[in-house]
Amino acid sequence: MKTDILYSSVLNTLQQNLSQSALNHSTATAIAAVEIATVYELDADEARLAGLAHDRARDIDPQKLIELAEEHDLTICSVDREVPYLLHARLGAVLLSREFPEMSQRVLDAVARHTVGSAEMTDLDMVVYVADMTEPGRVFTGVEDLRAEIGQVPLDELFCRAYRHSVAHIVATRRRIHPDTVSVWNSVVAGDRS
Repeated sequence: MKTDILYSSVLNTLQQNLSQSALNHSTATAIAAVEIATVYELDADEARLAGLAHDRARDIDPQKLIELAEEHDLTICSVDREVPYLLHARLGAVLLSREFPEMSQRVLDAVARHTVGSAEMTDLDMVVYVADMTEPGRVFTGVEDLRAEIGQVPLDELFCRAYRHSVAHIVATRRRIHPDTVSVWNSVVAGDRS
């Protein structure tokens, strides 16, 4: 039951560092990740832990996100500086790796990739990304369609549809597109994901 002990420890850390709404979202994402992982016959324990941990740095003040990212030598582009929230995924993975050295690199990668994504999205990464978008607290046009597609389409197609929705939202709301988002989208549509 090492996984349960680690889960409880992460939950305790989140209770100390997240608002109640962010904590509720994290626990709901953990549950959604288990459901998605089970449907696609993936490791539900890893999905649960990554789903819970994904927003470790979500509630850090924007300026502090930049400062901590610089302290930890994370690459910061102009879009990150304009929208520091985008750093919370990668910074969260760094913080978790220091707080919980026993956490697997797979889980840390899923945390790091849940916001902007990666051209190298793994199955676990995709599960967490989709769970983050579709947990029951999420309310946006198209979320019910995404939920209905879980298990009805292959996981990589489900991720593609979820990512397409994210990119469309960025364009519709006239926000700057992170350079990594462009790379991920090009990889997704080219079928280059590993």
